[in-house]
Amino acid sequence: MTSSNRTLNRLILFVLGLVAVVVGLAMGAGVLPAVRDALEPYVRFPSEVEVPAASLWIVASACLVVVVLALVWVLTRGRGGTAVAVREAAGDDEVTVNVALVRDVVDHELDGVHDVVSSKVDVYTVRKHRAARLRVAVRRGGDAVTVLEAVDAAIATLDRTLGRQLPVLVHLSGGTRSAVSKAKRVV
Repeated sequence: MTSSNRTLNRLILFVLGLVAVVVGLAMGAGVLPAVRDALEPYVRFPSEVEVPAASLWIVASACLVVVVLALVWVLTRGRGGTAVAVREAAGDDEVTVNVALVRDVVDHELDGVHDVVSSKVDVYTVRKHRAARLRVAVRRGGDAVTVLEAVDAAIATLDRTLGRQLPVLVHLSGGTRSAVSKAKRVV
């Protein structure tokens, strides 16, 4: 539910990590004799390097630009995630419901459903309104209709508990975790 592209994020992180490793090795080779000796068979470093002062300012400016862009990138990712599910204000009083309550209600309602392996609830702020995302892992070969009915009942219970309707996006999945999980047993 973020506005960023996952592949682009990973590509940028890979390139920045690769650049950081190369710069770190080059700096280490210039300062630490042990690093220089370890890299000697692969890379030839000059014994002396004379760098004009203007070049150092250019490198420092480029590093500053990279740091600022990285900070902007980090601070603008993941918009919307919040720990507050509902906030109601009446006069001087304010009631805040944490996402933990939403998780507890949904977990309690889905606890007895045999085909549900796990559930996870996240709350996001989307266009100044709060909405929940409910991810349910369904057991391999499980009955999706039964699970959806249980999820609908859980959402109805949540709406009654909160005293208002909270928009919910339901995502059913059946990945590796649901394929290898064991059936719940009551002893």
